[in-house]
Amino acid sequence: MESNLLTGQLLHRRPRQQEAIPDWVLLNEMQPIANWLETRLSAASREILLENYIFSAGTWPERILRLLCDKALAGVAVYVTLDALGSRAFPESWVNALQEAGAHLHFYHRLQLKGLERRLRRTHRRIVAIDGQWLAVGGFAFDDEWLEDKPGNPPYRDMLFACRGGLVARGREIFFRHRPEWLPAMPADHAAEPVVSEPSWGEGRFLEGTPPGSYAVRRRLLAAIHGARQSIWIATPYFNPDPIILHGIYGAVQRGVDVRLLLAGRITDHPLLRFGIQAYYQKLMRRGVHIYEYQDAFLHAKYVLVDRSWATLGSANFDFLSLWFNHELNLELRLSRVSLLLYGLFVREFARSRKIDPEPWHRRPYWRRLLEWCLAQLDRWVQARALGQRRY
Repeated sequence: MESNLLTGQLLHRRPRQQEAIPDWVLLNEMQPIANWLETRLSAASREILLENYIFSAGTWPERILRLLCDKALAGVAVYVTLDALGSRAFPESWVNALQEAGAHLHFYHRLQLKGLERRLRRTHRRIVAIDGQWLAVGGFAFDDEWLEDKPGNPPYRDMLFACRGGLVARGREIFFRHRPEWLPAMPADHAAEPVVSEPSWGEGRFLEGTPPGSYAVRRRLLAAIHGARQSIWIATPYFNPDPIILHGIYGAVQRGVDVRLLLAGRITDHPLLRFGIQAYYQKLMRRGVHIYEYQDAFLHAKYVLVDRSWATLGSANFDFLSLWFNHELNLELRLSRVSLLLYGLFVREFARSRKIDPEPWHRRPYWRRLLEWCLAQLDRWVQARALGQRRY
């Protein structure tokens, strides 16, 4: 009973560790995201912190690399953290260029047999912090695939949320947890300017998924699902959560909550994985969940809106890897204008999507059903092996 009361009041109480947000930017198309990143990096005069899962060779990534090198040569403290697996296509010549410029480059969890289980956990986080003044999170990556507009493969649909305020200092601490150095202090004459006197648009806090130590992203998502009273709208490119999350979604539908999933459609980076995700469709629709597949581009953005008032966005997918295995970073937001923008974005994206109709879906070819079933069995086996007897 006590647990139900706590989750039921989730959306109407102020959790601890909330920070005021005096200024923010929300972008949901890759060209504006790229422009914002390049503009802020170009203007940096003190410090650049950049962490990403993917940084690959290409035209746009090379522009970012040159900006980082130029800033490091100009005396800006540049720290770059890349996942060793996701950024395996980062050229060796770029490594040398950053090091010669004086930037601090670190590859997270290089694969090796010693401590293999721990090193299989990847950092899927996206962080860009500039001068202790701005901090951005999202699902964006430094790869031409995100930005290029090619026939049949338009720029990805992704998201960036950037803000000022107390969250920036908190983000610096989080960034350096994946670094070999201790958190460096900002130079005294370049200390971040206080923003407490500015009006606040609302509040937010970080949700750190750092398995096996913390499962904050999953915990807060589950609490939001349990506390929802009107709507749960989820945008994610990959959907295969654990059974407890699924039961929470089904329970929300039984309470009369409008549950909608906005998923990647025919344009995707993992066509085979899409079949595994579609294995959930029949049961989800039978339980009353509405499913939309985005058609205009590859939907790579990850954001959730509950009761049009509680939102989270960042790097975490709504899947097993993000919720149980990889290191992720989301922001939990209580900003009325952001919630309104996300609501409008959902409505627009639903209009550009194909809603899955249960009747035609039930008549899909048997070969697809067989492939979906095989992939679903593999998914269940992997989850069972990974979690073992661990309590959800």
